[in-house]
Formats: sequence, C-alpha cells, structure tokens
Amino acid sequence: MKSSSHPGAFHVLDALASCGLRDVVVSPGSRHAPLVIAAEAHAQLRVTIALDERTAGYVALGMGLSNRIPAVVISTSGTAAVNHGPAIAEAHFQRTPLISITADRPVGRRNEGLGQVVRQQHLFQAHALWEGELDETMMSESVLRSQAQQAWNAASCGPVHINIPFEEPLYEMREWENVQDEADIEPAVLPEEMTIPEDLLDHLCTHDPRVLVLLGAHAPDSTWATLSSVISNKVATFVDVFSQVRGEDLDGSAERVLAGLSGVDLEELKPHCIISAGLPPMSKALRKKLASFHADHWHIGSNGEGWDLFGQGVQQWKVPAPEGMMLLLDSLPEYNAFAAGWNVLMDRIHAAEKRVLASFDMPWSDWSAFSALSHALGVSHPLGALHFANSTSARYAQWFPWNAARLHANRGVAGIDGCLSTAVGDARMHPDHEVVLITGDSAWLYDLNGLMVKPMPLNLKVIVINNGGGNIFHWLNGPKEVGMLESHFEVPFLKDAASSAALLGLAYFRANDAAELENVFDAWSNNKAPALLEIQTPGATSSRCFQELQEALGKEMQTG
Repeated sequence: MKSSSHPGAFHVLDALASCGLRDVVVSPGSRHAPLVIAAEAHAQLRVTIALDERTAGYVALGMGLSNRIPAVVISTSGTAAVNHGPAIAEAHFQRTPLISITADRPVGRRNEGLGQVVRQQHLFQAHALWEGELDETMMSESVLRSQAQQAWNAASCGPVHINIPFEEPLYEMREWENVQDEADIEPAVLPEEMTIPEDLLDHLCTHDPRVLVLLGAHAPDSTWATLSSVISNKVATFVDVFSQVRGEDLDGSAERVLAGLSGVDLEELKPHCIISAGLPPMSKALRKKLASFHADHWHIGSNGEGWDLFGQGVQQWKVPAPEGMMLLLDSLPEYNAFAAGWNVLMDRIHAAEKRVLASFDMPWSDWSAFSALSHALGVSHPLGALHFANSTSARYAQWFPWNAARLHANRGVAGIDGCLSTAVGDARMHPDHEVVLITGDSAWLYDLNGLMVKPMPLNLKVIVINNGGGNIFHWLNGPKEVGMLESHFEVPFLKDAASSAALLGLAYFRANDAAELENVFDAWSNNKAPALLEIQTPGATSSRCFQELQEALGKEMQTG
C-alpha cells in the first residue's frame, strides 16, 4: 500500500481501520499532511473535507451518534487543534464515540517560537476518556498500533485524543506492507454483571412498586423500540422526546407533565425509587420537582458515571441501559397500580391540553409553526432523522409528535454551536434517508460553516425558525427585568436567511404565516438537493403565547 512515509500516520490510521474505522473528517492545513495522505490512500477509509476544525469535530460527532462507531477528526497544529474542543466536550457528556487526532510540531521544537504552536499534549484532558502522544521517533510500529487500538476501545464510550508530532518533510510517500492485526476489542460489559443489584431489586419486588423510570436522550438502539409497547403498563415512566422511546401513555414534555402535576395530589404519585437512563432531563423545573420526592436514585448505563440529578446521591447499575431496562421490566408484576395512576394522569393532561387548545385564540407564532411542521413532516413521508438545535427548537420539540426514525439534539452540553454540523455528519452516514434539521436564527448563523463540507450530503434539508434571536431569554427571569433583553441577551442578528442561503448555494423558501408555509412546504420538501426553509415568527408574541398556554393548562388541570 502506498501511503505517507510517516509511520505515525500510516500505522495509527491503519490500526484504527483494522478495528473498524471507516470515516475520517479533515480540514485544510499542512502539519497534518501525513495523516491526510494516509487517510486518502487507505482503501477502507472515506474522507470528508470540512472548512474549519470546529465544524469538522461536530461532523465526526454526527457520524458517531448515528451508528455508535467512532469517526476520526484530524486537525493541523495550533489553534486548529483547540477547535476540536466543543465537539469533544459534547461527545463526553453525550457519551458518543469520537476520535480526535491532532498533528503537532516535533517535541524538541515546541519552545522555539514557531508559528501554529499551542500546548496540545493533554489539551482535552478534562473531557477525553483516553489520551496519548504517539511520537513516531520514539515508538516502534507495534507500539503505535497498540496505542491506536487502546484509543479505539476507549472511544466506544466517548471521545479520545491522539496527539502526533511530525518532523518535516510532511508530504513524502512510500510503499508499506499490509499488516494483519488481531483486533482485541474490549466487551462493553461482562455477562456476570447482568444481575439486578439487591438494593434495586428490593424496590421492584414489592406488592405495588412505586418506581418512576426517567428515560433521557441517548444514542439510537433498536432494543429501545421494544420498550414502547410494554413499559408504561408495568412502571410509571417519563420519557425525553429524544429518548427514541414512544408510546400512547408516554410523554416527552416536562412542561406538560409539570403543568399536570400542579393540579393533582402529589402524595398519590410520589415514587420511592427513580431509575434513570440516558442523558439528564432538559427541564430544570422537572429535576427540582423530582428532587422534592426524596426518592432513592439509580442510574442504568455502562458508558460513564451516572449523574446525581437530584443532589441526593446516585447508585449505578453498570450494564448497557437497554438490556438492563428489559431485565428490570421482566422483574416487575404485569399490573402496577402506581404505574396505572401515572397513566391516568397522562390521559387527563392530554385531554386538558386538547380543551385548552380548542378554546385558545392562537395567533401566528412559534407554536403555530412547530405544530404545522409536526403535521407536515409526518404527512410527507417518514424521515430518517430529525435534528433540533438548542435551545428553543429542542424545547418546542417536546410538545409535538414527530414522524422520524430518530430524533436528536446535542443535549450533552446543550450548546447552539455545531447543531448543523452534527446533522451533516448524520446525513453523510445515511445517504438513502432524508435528514432534516430544525434550527433557530441564532444557531443557524453560529454554525453556517456546517455546510462548508465536501462532499455535501444531498439528503439534508434545513428549517430556520426566525423569531429574532431565539426567544429563550424571554422565558428566563432576569434579562427583561434588567432592561438588556434585546440589546445584550437576545440579539436579533438575522433579518432573513436569504443571503446566507445564496452564499451556500441552497434553494431558498420562505414563509411568514400559516398559509405561506402550506404553499411552499412541498416545494422545499421535494427539492432534490439541500434546501433552506425560513419561517419567520414574531418573537414577543411567540413567548407570550407559550407562557399563556402553560398557565392555561395548569389551571385546566386544577379545575377540569
């Protein structure tokens, strides 16, 4: 195989390919030329080019979340390497596979005042699950390959960082003999660990188990789909809309559930144990309410430590969450009165919401737009994946049903950066399935470079809800009261998205009300290439309507 003459490039990437690596994302530069050459020369690797390293990191993140196989993102030296940081942080808290490889100056020349030099060793120490500097001048070929395999094993649960110093010349190539590795892939969990801990079993083996299951956002797993038809019958359950678990008695809106809880006797619904899986819930108010129950808290998951969601301690059952949840359900009685009480509450909440919406004089607003999109996207055809940007879009997503095989938002850190790039990476992995991103005007501007990739996935479409700054700060106490809401916190930078669509070469469609949305939706949806649909909504009206709806739902539950 003809590849880069640098063993640190050839052997590291070849060893990763032997483990299962298939996708590599790179950005323009020079110091990382040996890695770029080695990636492009490898028959098993597919290379995607991204304009900048922050975008590249999130594209690789999107690839990893779609199939749980790590993608590699490669950078040149200097601040370029630092720009992998946001995606690595998101991957850490989202527990998504990702491998960052940063090229560096030779070890002995880092204090000579050369350009494009930062301290790259241990750069991501706080968030990388494994890190190492692989110096080809000091390590044998077998050590380089062994270290790469260690990185691969660690990346199954989150991000890892490999820093590789390169001496010049950087662009020379040579022939290499094929190396056959015996990949030593570590198992996710040992079989003997698949036993429910006694302390947790004590909560389950009672006449009427008062257990509440909290399913947070997590990466897709086909096992979760089997839970939807049985989980609500056997245990009280709250599911995040991004958990991939759906069902008639399962609700993905924390605000809806909280409004319902305001009108019921909480003593009847207090759990003795809360079992969580996946990421923490989006709603701080829900966490505060659940903390007030003072229940024992268990977290199921093998890919990292459980979060102490309620500030009262957490015990962890370290098994793969889907399999653990199935064992848990098998141990519960077929009928659970406590779960039935929660299901009755869910039915009451949904009935109350229907009555409120029927009597509510709803003007054109964010709610109207998301309601229309929920219907239109479901009617057109099932989507492969539907992404939502942080943070207003992800919150509205909780209130409506969505017809997509997978729903996703970057809820690990919950930043607005990288939402578009993540969707691009996901779309790159599934060219036969349509991927749609619903984002806000601020998040759209923040990540425009997400579409500066080659090759560009043709199965991606974007919807921008332009409400003049995101609207999330209208919901918080403080920004409005200090008199700096629109000047400092919720700043409307985007008048419209037409010019940005033209810059990116996207077909552009725009709607300012429900009738226009209905008129342009099919043209946008049926466009054979990436297209942008901008929906303009009034920010202040949207915020007021959303707050009034929640208040009306709470009152309806108290009086209805």
